[in-house]
Amino acid sequence: MTSSEPTKEEILERLAALEEENEKLREENKRLRARLRWYEGPHSPPSKEQADEEESSSSGGDEDDEQPRTDGGTPGRKSGHDPEWRDAPDPDEEIEVTCDCCPECGERFDESAGVSPRLVEELPDPQPPEVTQYNRHYYECHSCGAETVASHPDCPDEGQFGVNVVAQAALSRYDHRLPYRKIGDRFEQLHGLELSGAAAWHATERAARAGRCGYEQIRRQIQQADVVHVDETGIKRDGEQAWIWTFTTENHTLYAVRESRGSDVPAEVLGEDFAGTVVCDGWTAYPAFSSNLQRCWAHILREAEDAAEKQAEGEPIYRALTQLYVALQTRLESDLTVRERAELQRVARRELESLIERSVPDGPVATLLGKIEGGLDHWLTFVGEPAVSPTNNAAENALREPVVLRKLIGTLRNDRGMFVHETLLSLLATCRQQGRNPYEEFKRIARNNEMISRAQAVPAVASSR
Repeated sequence: MTSSEPTKEEILERLAALEEENEKLREENKRLRARLRWYEGPHSPPSKEQADEEESSSSGGDEDDEQPRTDGGTPGRKSGHDPEWRDAPDPDEEIEVTCDCCPECGERFDESAGVSPRLVEELPDPQPPEVTQYNRHYYECHSCGAETVASHPDCPDEGQFGVNVVAQAALSRYDHRLPYRKIGDRFEQLHGLELSGAAAWHATERAARAGRCGYEQIRRQIQQADVVHVDETGIKRDGEQAWIWTFTTENHTLYAVRESRGSDVPAEVLGEDFAGTVVCDGWTAYPAFSSNLQRCWAHILREAEDAAEKQAEGEPIYRALTQLYVALQTRLESDLTVRERAELQRVARRELESLIERSVPDGPVATLLGKIEGGLDHWLTFVGEPAVSPTNNAAENALREPVVLRKLIGTLRNDRGMFVHETLLSLLATCRQQGRNPYEEFKRIARNNEMISRAQAVPAVASSR
């Protein structure tokens, strides 16, 4: 053995070091895969599950090969974690349940040996409807001749049904997803209130007209936001193609149903002079509306992965994009100064430019590089602006409920249906974001009697293609 050859002890030490390094890399790989789990398909939103992959991953194999959850965790509680129970409510009534004799032999009991309490939560029997006649007095002014009709907070300005019926009808449709015929059945079964499907629709429409002022307040709040997530998906209007748009901030969500998918919709909703940042995908309407954008990294990474599967030249590009994104996320976890963020942004842009300069044959990879180049000014906004998210997951999540409803209802019938749809979905989503009780909120809206006329109950802009 020459002096340059390693000894057996040195080889064992190196082997142990390599095994330790390998274990660390496996753990890091597992963590990164968990963070990037949602990049499964080139055009799938983060919430979309790929059933085939989930099924194959759960059917067997090494633990490290299991597909992690989209949020980076694993299903269920951690091993050894104490269970959580509902808080026991205070009883409204106590009933002593006793027994006189032994059910086995008939021997009479002298006294109880103890008490085994059990709390039971029960709903009261549904109550029949209360019918109230409001004798609204009207007056004529002797000075100006004006006629005034007295009002009552529980007496609606129009319609036969009160605020509870209106609120429950709207929630049954947009929270519980019931058809109008089923809403009528539910009222009759529970309360003995005869309500046709058409009457349930009119009650829901009243809720939308009463809530339109709240809808406009949400729009004004979103117009003043620094960051708005925007997305759109298809919906039918009388069997024809239309679009439902979502505009989402931390505390507000607004939906707009339009026959247009162009830049006129964000211009109408956000205003021509909107100064905030729009987080979006690569649809052409967004750069046509604003230059202050953040393009969604979830989309581009999914498309890069898809291109890598179809063309060998895409693998190093996908790997470089993934490494850049993870590195940026890791670096931004530190409390960086404005100068440090600007420098990080410059370095990252050079990395993207080096990818664009690669020579690749025509195909999916060339298309991918074209998309990267087309959005070069918009991929790294989140690096310089801490409040901006690098993905558009918030807007895509906001579209989940409309997509489910789309599958159930098929098509909106007319402009009034579009109006009701966008109004009540917006009010309900915003209530949830702000932790408010939707039923109480819908009752408050109906009781306020700030109802717009049916002539005004149409989308704000004329249809345009």
